[in-house]
Amino acid sequence: MDRRRKETVKDKALHRVKIIMGHLKKIEKMLEDNEYCVDIVHQSRAVQSALKKIDLLLIEDHLQHCHIHHIKSGQTDKATKELLTLFNYS
Repeated sequence: MDRRRKETVKDKALHRVKIIMGHLKKIEKMLEDNEYCVDIVHQSRAVQSALKKIDLLLIEDHLQHCHIHHIKSGQTDKATKELLTLFNYS
């Protein structure tokens, strides 16, 4: 199976990674400068939010392509196990 992502998904995920890296650099600088804790937490939450958006983007792509491929090719056990693992149920 071809594991390459659509360019739009790849581009969106990479864009979010760059946003995350920017926030992390900001957090590092804020910590070094002993900035106000609440402001640092706001930056941390921005990172967490961006990571969640990457997860959702990749999960959606996986469901639309890989997961469907597994089901169509009769690999329902693999498809189910992947999803359960992804959502921490097994």
